[in-house]
Amino acid sequence: MPRPVDRDARRQAVAGALLRIAARDGLSAVSMRTVADEAGMSLGAVQRYFASKDELLRFAFDVAVAGFRARLDAIGADRPAPTLAEALRQALLAFLPTDEESLAEARIWVAFCAEAAVRPEFARAIEELDAEARDRLGAALAAARAAGHLPASRDPAATAELFLVIIDGLLWSVARHPPGVPLTTQRAAVEAAVAALTEP
Repeated sequence: MPRPVDRDARRQAVAGALLRIAARDGLSAVSMRTVADEAGMSLGAVQRYFASKDELLRFAFDVAVAGFRARLDAIGADRPAPTLAEALRQALLAFLPTDEESLAEARIWVAFCAEAAVRPEFARAIEELDAEARDRLGAALAAARAAGHLPASRDPAATAELFLVIIDGLLWSVARHPPGVPLTTQRAAVEAAVAALTEP
């Protein structure tokens, strides 16, 4: 008797194949055929789970967004920072890749952000994620300013927006960085950003 097929697991596996292609070759290399080959499945099998490339792209994008949100949620969860400067440093360093997997994640995210320029549904989802991060960071910075840890001259909302811009810049810098080359300049940029965000 054939074993039942876990449809959700198969869809996740197909999306994973698309994301590997996106990280390695870019979204322009994605097609139903290339995804099927990467997943080790027939084209017909992939089409049983996704009726079109657009449907598959949207599902894979949602997987990438969930991963990005999980990374945001994990910042500082296991090791709370003793100071605001250290908290900001930890958050920025969390977006610098430490292995091939995290480098692939950065390249995937940048690829989808570029695609958002021509796909409004991607742009809306990214803006929703940014809004969540902006609100959480703004509230944390407002509390830090009230406690005297952030200069009184700093506007929490504007500082939160600047922080998100810095993260975007780091991700784009990392995505085009040659593999295997130390991220020396990016780490120096993190230190400069922390100083700029916290010093009077």
